[in-house]
Amino acid sequence: MADTPKTSALASAPSPMRRHRFVQAACLFSALSHVAATLICVYTFREGNFAYFSPQKLMQFVPEHLLLWRSSCLLVMLSSISTLVFILAMREVLEEKYRFLVGVAVLFAVVACGQDLSGIARMMVLFADISLQGALNAISVPQNLVQFAWSILNQSITESFMLASFLYGMGGLCISLCLTRTRILETRLAFAHLPVWMLMIACSVTTFLGYLPVSVVLSFIANLGISIISAISGVATDAVLKSPLARDADDIHKSLDEMENSGFF
Repeated sequence: MADTPKTSALASAPSPMRRHRFVQAACLFSALSHVAATLICVYTFREGNFAYFSPQKLMQFVPEHLLLWRSSCLLVMLSSISTLVFILAMREVLEEKYRFLVGVAVLFAVVACGQDLSGIARMMVLFADISLQGALNAISVPQNLVQFAWSILNQSITESFMLASFLYGMGGLCISLCLTRTRILETRLAFAHLPVWMLMIACSVTTFLGYLPVSVVLSFIANLGISIISAISGVATDAVLKSPLARDADDIHKSLDEMENSGFF
């Protein structure tokens, strides 16, 4: 008996075209949101001159640039959600036999997204509110507010830069492992994914070691990398749908739908 063909989740889906549109939209969403988040964060970093960072300096910057600060936080949160959506999109493309490993990647991404959103939201709302209270004192920021702000900053850095980056990186490595073995997509796509997710893990490690400026730079580079691999992956899914296997699956499902609508079943 001949071997059954190895199909992707996209080709064997009840509606391959609908799944294809989801994958394309997810990749586009991820690429655009990561570019926007990186650009506004780099601008904020330069505007505040945070190469010489201190909590007091950040607390003075936020009240003076409140709209920029909150816009940056919102775009970073959006990029985090888009990373989760991108990993979900890759789940739709890879073969069914990799469902378990890709499921592990999705689990990592879900937990990472929760950690990231929690940390960034705390910076956007609570840290900004503390900074505004400190700005009411025209002479100097009260020391108790500085200590409270520093604890908020530490929690957010731990959740976002260390935990979320590590979990996203591990989830991405699971995707990369599947891409090295897939017969649906080109194997060289894995070599585009691998350094990006390794950068995410490196960002987590440097944060743990206390090299925060290095972590910030690695985070910027990793986010730009995710935008690039999102665009590349979106283009690569076209090859999946245009393959004879995908077209055959689509034709079969259309025929079944027509037979069902005509009352044959």
